[in-house]
Amino acid sequence: MSIRDLRTFLAIAEEGSFAAAARIVRRTQSAVTVQMRTLEESFGTVLFDRTKRPPLLNEAGRALVAKATEVVQAYDRLYQHGAGAIVAGHVRVGVVPSVITGLMPQALLLLRAHYPDMHVDLSMGLSRDLVERVHRGSLDAAIVSDLLEGGASLQWSPLLREPLVLIAPLDAPRRPALALVESLPFIRYARQAWVGQSIDQFLKKRRLQVNEAMTLDTLEAITTMVHHGLGVSIVPLRAGPSPFALPVRVARFPAPVAQRVIGLVHAPSNAKASLIEAMLETLRAASGAEAKAPAGASPRRTRAALGFPQLSEPGLT
Repeated sequence: MSIRDLRTFLAIAEEGSFAAAARIVRRTQSAVTVQMRTLEESFGTVLFDRTKRPPLLNEAGRALVAKATEVVQAYDRLYQHGAGAIVAGHVRVGVVPSVITGLMPQALLLLRAHYPDMHVDLSMGLSRDLVERVHRGSLDAAIVSDLLEGGASLQWSPLLREPLVLIAPLDAPRRPALALVESLPFIRYARQAWVGQSIDQFLKKRRLQVNEAMTLDTLEAITTMVHHGLGVSIVPLRAGPSPFALPVRVARFPAPVAQRVIGLVHAPSNAKASLIEAMLETLRAASGAEAKAPAGASPRRTRAALGFPQLSEPGLT
């Protein structure tokens, strides 16, 4: 049992169905079902009447709501007051390159401040490789871009959404993004990266014909080439005050806006669940995705009060 299982249970109690709770905790309905089976096994009792559609809380489930609420609130108070002394140990985390130079430095500073006895060993790699390492157990968790495959037995926690945008040299013609991507040399994000596959799907869906000049596998390398006038590219607009290492022009595509999702993935059975949970909460704080209920708020449980990520699309500057 984990605190996240209890949060999902409370979401079901609040919303009245597995499907509605899945939307709030941003998991698939099947993942929520697995979570509740795990919770029932932990308590040794059935919590839902599954003869009803949708399944409803039975007497044992209704009795658990108040206790689960108390536990979740106590956990949140513990985090808010900085319980670094009781969260200790090493956790091995894989990170995609764009997060290493984007979100991760701020998250590590927050971790150091809140959990001085927690030590993070970082490894950098592509999403597919990092997810495989989580499966093998050589990593405790990974921060990846879009969980496209291999995540059926893993827990996926989205953190933030980053819209795909066009970047161009500062002196590029003042033309719409769709026109620029077809008229200037195109610098492709490598398809080995899952975000590269998402960009490729975007091009195909929009039926855009590009004049491919080169293929690169990091955001920094692509930005450098674009900055020096060697072409345009489609990349995720990274969250933060300085999304790109060098000055480039940023142009939005017309709706519908394609996005990549950054999230943390780990095995639910990992023995370092408390360290992973601390990492997840800190990443939410660093990304600005977590909102707390204001003082004096209604006792009714809100999504923010339960600690679920409030995802927002970063704007252009």
